[in-house]
Amino acid sequence: MLIDTHCHLDFPDFDTDRDDVIKRAGAAGVLYLVNIGSSVEGSVRSLELARKYPQVYASAGVHPHYAAATGGRVPAPLVQLFDDDKVIAVGEVGLDYYRDLSPRDVQRSLFIEFIRLAKERSLPLVIHVRQAHEDMRSILKDEFARGSAKGVIHCFSGGDKDLETYLELGFYISFTCNLTFDSAKELRALARTIPAERLLLETDAPFMAPQKFRGKRNEPAYLPYLVSELAVALGLSEEDIARITTHNAGALFGLPLEERSKIAYPIRDSLYLNITNECSNDCDFCVRRSYDAVKGHRLSLLREPTVDEIKEAVGDPSKYREIVFCGYGEPTLRLDAVKEVARYLKDKGCNVRMVTNGEGNLIHNRSIAGELAGLIDRVSVSLNVDSSEKYDAICKSRFGPGVFDKVKRFISECKEAGMDVEVTFLDLPGVDRARCEKIACGELKARFRMRKLDIVG
Repeated sequence: MLIDTHCHLDFPDFDTDRDDVIKRAGAAGVLYLVNIGSSVEGSVRSLELARKYPQVYASAGVHPHYAAATGGRVPAPLVQLFDDDKVIAVGEVGLDYYRDLSPRDVQRSLFIEFIRLAKERSLPLVIHVRQAHEDMRSILKDEFARGSAKGVIHCFSGGDKDLETYLELGFYISFTCNLTFDSAKELRALARTIPAERLLLETDAPFMAPQKFRGKRNEPAYLPYLVSELAVALGLSEEDIARITTHNAGALFGLPLEERSKIAYPIRDSLYLNITNECSNDCDFCVRRSYDAVKGHRLSLLREPTVDEIKEAVGDPSKYREIVFCGYGEPTLRLDAVKEVARYLKDKGCNVRMVTNGEGNLIHNRSIAGELAGLIDRVSVSLNVDSSEKYDAICKSRFGPGVFDKVKRFISECKEAGMDVEVTFLDLPGVDRARCEKIACGELKARFRMRKLDIVG
């Protein structure tokens, strides 16, 4: 199930076979298409398509190429289009200094008006920016200082600094099928640095067909080629990319999706078990503060599942390399359930891992490592930082100060019980990687992993 968040099916390129193009998109797994308006006339055509085809939604905007005709003001006929429920975004709008088809001051004035309109209408922005990233960053920072808006940087073409700013401002990033080009090595390298939770898919059809079809018309049915490229770049499965980007598009554009909370959720070749949403920490960096899902899976539970429900959710465990107790909460809060389900999984020959904050001894007022021996093959303990003081300040355990050293004791006990232990840290400001590695490998004799903030799952 895919969503093409940026295409131009109203263009003359599709006049002879538009119906067939939309049918082929559906056959390729494209659930929704967002047809992007790039002028007043184009936005009207976009809405007409959205009214004709249930799977098509529209945006309305004026591309910077055509800004000169507006005098730097949003045309009144365009504003009226936003009264229709099938117009779900303001765009394509922005700055283009590559072709400079409109005066730059007019482009800037019009873009600022569109930002304010998006805020007023509570609609996301679809932003075009080409060789104008410095002005784009400046405008967005200034306008967002007076209230932010949601949006996507379409067909991203900037550098590290630009990407950092757009992500900090909360934007999604989308790539077109140009990511598949043989010449796109640098772009693919940049794509690897973006959290999957901030990615969208687009074709920008009829432009930029995948490498396999270079020189031909692009169309939404080619979206799977982009999925394959992103899966390789991010080290995820194609199913992961499809699910994550579909969730992202639904969240940004308010598209109707059926997404149920998960007990068991696959990522790559592992199956994760979400058995509680409760936690003994209130970490500043917790994923629940930033995202309503992990890798496209909704994990908010209305109630904690029973052991039988967890087993049923697992299904056939032989399909997975490992089964992991890791969800929206701390699994050792349900220690009895962990042990019972883990015993069931071990009887089926599964590799079992647990991701924990390491506070299980404090939660149960006893050492629990011996109880997990033989049930948990590998434990990943989130120590997160390189000192007790930082742990207290950032992780905010309900057990008060001094938890850092007690978590380290739990790690040692897991090692003594014969478990394979990995200690994970976060690349938070002020956290020293070398010191973290020394704690994990030197002091605790465990494996070390540094996790990137905001990349989860």
